[in-house]
Amino acid sequence: MKNNYWKYLFLLILAINISLVAVVGFQVTKHRDQEVLDKVSTIKGVNKVAEISTNTEQLNTAINKYLGDFQDNKMSYKFYLSDKAVLEGTYKIFGKDIPLYVYFEPYALNDGSVNLKVTSISIGTLSLPAKTVLNYIKGAYDLPKFVTIKSEKQEVVIDLPQIAIAKDTFLQANKLDMKNDKFVFNLMQK
Repeated sequence: MKNNYWKYLFLLILAINISLVAVVGFQVTKHRDQEVLDKVSTIKGVNKVAEISTNTEQLNTAINKYLGDFQDNKMSYKFYLSDKAVLEGTYKIFGKDIPLYVYFEPYALNDGSVNLKVTSISIGTLSLPAKTVLNYIKGAYDLPKFVTIKSEKQEVVIDLPQIAIAKDTFLQANKLDMKNDKFVFNLMQK
C-alpha cells in the first residue's frame, strides 16, 4: 500500500508541473493590451512628428556647424542672424582674402523652405548689384542641391525638406521671427 501513495503523489506532482508549464506557456504567448494596440493607427504619407523652437544663438550655432561641410580652400563663409540675416565670407583673389557680405531678409514659405530675400551685397564696403553677383555665384560654385538662386528675383531659396536629418526625417520652416528671437521648425517624417 505504501507504493500506491508514492504513485499517486508522483502523478499529482506531475499534473501540477504540467499545469504550471501550460499556464506559463499560455501567459507568455498571449498579447498584452491587444485592444489598445488594435486601435493604434499609423498615418500614411508625411506627418509632423514634433515642433522645434530655438533662438538666434542656437540657430546660428546649428547653421554654421552644418555649413562647415561645404567649406573649401577657395571660399570660407559663415551665416548668422542678428537684426538681419548675413552671409559673411572670404574668398581669395591673387592670394589676398577679400571679404564678402550678403544681407538677407528670411521668410518661411508654405512648403517649409526658407526664402532669403537679398537686401544688399558688398565686397568690403563696396556695394555690388545683387543680380550680377547672384548670377556669378550661381555659375561659379557648385551649390548643394537644396540651394536655389533666383537672381532675377534677388532670392536664395533653401529647400529644407530636401535636407535629410535621418532616414525619412526632415525639417520645415514654420516661423522665422528675428525681431522676437523666435524660430520654429517642424520635424517631419515620411
